[in-house]
Amino acid sequence: MNSRFFKKIYLLPQWLLELLSWGKSFKNNPIIGCYWLNLCGLHVIRVVLAHLLFRFRLSLLSPLVPAEDRAQFVRQGYILKHNFLPEDEFQELARELQQFYGEIRQTVEGTTLTQRAFMTGPVRTKLPAMRAFAEMPALDKLMRYCSSKNRPPLFYVENLCNRANVTPRADPQRDMHADTFHPCVKGWLYLDDVDDSNGPFIYAPGSHRLSWRRLKWEYRQSLEACKLGDERQPGRYWDGSFRVSETDLAEMGFAPKKFCVPRNTLVVANVHGFHRRGEAIDKSYRMTVWMQARDNPFNPLFTFWPKPTARVFESVWERVLARLDGPRMASGEQHKFGGKFTRT
Repeated sequence: MNSRFFKKIYLLPQWLLELLSWGKSFKNNPIIGCYWLNLCGLHVIRVVLAHLLFRFRLSLLSPLVPAEDRAQFVRQGYILKHNFLPEDEFQELARELQQFYGEIRQTVEGTTLTQRAFMTGPVRTKLPAMRAFAEMPALDKLMRYCSSKNRPPLFYVENLCNRANVTPRADPQRDMHADTFHPCVKGWLYLDDVDDSNGPFIYAPGSHRLSWRRLKWEYRQSLEACKLGDERQPGRYWDGSFRVSETDLAEMGFAPKKFCVPRNTLVVANVHGFHRRGEAIDKSYRMTVWMQARDNPFNPLFTFWPKPTARVFESVWERVLARLDGPRMASGEQHKFGGKFTRT
């Protein structure tokens, strides 16, 4: 009893800091996961405040992108651009990444083998087409705006091997969900045509915005996430990435849209909106340049030094991934190897 008490005292500053940052775990943080605090509206207060600050930062960064892009992002929650790169540049990028040889992390979700390579600055220097894409002014400004933090994203190459010959594991990507309680963005440049054969991205337009129905739903989910043991319904409530049923989605007035798009299409989405990975009906492959930008939602300011800040975030995240590799590999959740992406 005494050791647990002193451990709580020791961890209290960390829990309080997480409350004022992107911390979202109802299990690992007893303040975020306190039933009585959430009954009084703690989670909803965090959601509302994060959204207000996000919109404030977006307004300050509005000169970065054209008005039509701003309007689509604010209204729909995503931006879609076909033929994003000139055809010759796209062909070179696709060829370069399909032939990439380097460190690849591999996990299994459902029957999908997910392979990702972290495209750090040093890695990109060896890949001219990838470096040119990451430094493309139009992409740079778009991602800096959509993140609301004026910071370029983290870059990965992601290769999905659908219906692979693997032992199936739980697949959280197939359930309609919001990534976290606050607005944040992910982006995909598709290197393959996308349709039902290889699992299209599915997004509910407008579900990133706060409505009274969405707030009531968030409130109910926060109370569900505080439950323990057998009382908690399945669906990863405890980690703060809430899953939404078709019934709840319809009651909130949202209708999912399937993104069956040709190669060389860029999609940038606010993943506080409800989304999922569509089911692939065939044994198939889908490769993307995958980008993500997530920051402290309660910081009202954005960085004035985009590139140096991005390098710092990249360096920190690279160390975090390296630290997570050991436990994930020991549990069998992840494998890591040096080689090429599986494409045949």
